[in-house]
Amino acid sequence: MITLVLISGLTGISYHRLIAPFSRLVEMGLEGICFIPSLDNLKSMDLDKIDNLVVSRFLLLNNHDAFKEMLVKHNIKLILDNDDYWELNEDNQSLEAYDKFYTPNIKKTIEMSDVIWTPSKLLSVEMKKINPNAVIEFVNNGIRDDESQWFNQKKKQNNKLSYGYLGAGGHINDIKLIGYRFWNKNLTCIQDWGYEEILKANKVIKPKPILHYAKLYKKIDVSLAPLQDNFFNLCKSDLKVTEAAVTKTAIIASDIDIYNGSIVNGETGILCSTKEEWKDAIESMTKDKARTMGLNLHESLKNDPNHNLDLINNIRLKYLL
Repeated sequence: MITLVLISGLTGISYHRLIAPFSRLVEMGLEGICFIPSLDNLKSMDLDKIDNLVVSRFLLLNNHDAFKEMLVKHNIKLILDNDDYWELNEDNQSLEAYDKFYTPNIKKTIEMSDVIWTPSKLLSVEMKKINPNAVIEFVNNGIRDDESQWFNQKKKQNNKLSYGYLGAGGHINDIKLIGYRFWNKNLTCIQDWGYEEILKANKVIKPKPILHYAKLYKKIDVSLAPLQDNFFNLCKSDLKVTEAAVTKTAIIASDIDIYNGSIVNGETGILCSTKEEWKDAIESMTKDKARTMGLNLHESLKNDPNHNLDLINNIRLKYLL
């Protein structure tokens, strides 16, 4: 059995959804897994020996139909791992670029896939409308309990409470939900997406290489996870909660479906619906409270089989073999 895993970009999604789980499968003894950076690698391969092609989110192709014909000819199963809806809200600043680039490629890739894995049950319903013939399976996020990048992360010792927003670009409207200015508090943001001006962050750091991404959590006590309550966001997963849990980081998040199913308000995190609630959550947080919430969240995830990567990988194996 030969399975090609396309890693076309070292993003957080490709790490959590492909690199980490398939690396674990290799360590567990599964043979025939091959990571490739580009579809150009196929030109030098004997396609008749390939059983599966696994991709994340979408394939960027000039002719999706011709590529699908090639896969069918050589009996190659296309497995798509997708955790994003393909239509942004009209008020999103990335709408025009998303509509031109992402939307058509995501939809075409869904149409041509044989199997689709997703951590969102709502998204699975929407994808089934596009491709009723695909086998769509819920495959949750899981983080390895033996990977040093995530577990055993010791926080930097600092008497002052430190907050962090460790998100990518395109979340201006989500950030505005917080409605708080961190003038006299430590707030870290990744890169210059414009968030630091809205929140008055006092520190902007460059992103870490994805294989060392978890080290960013060493710098913060509290992770901020604001998300608007709209259809695009409701098709996402609780990945920010998962990351906070394994690094024993407290989390303050929007009170929407993808988060309130993973957070016990006041015990393993704080859920907010209004700017007043965000303000109260931020100002009432202390070092001890953050440490306790981070540990509580860690214990809840560690004992949750729904986030156990080895158990989740059993679902993947069902389709790979």
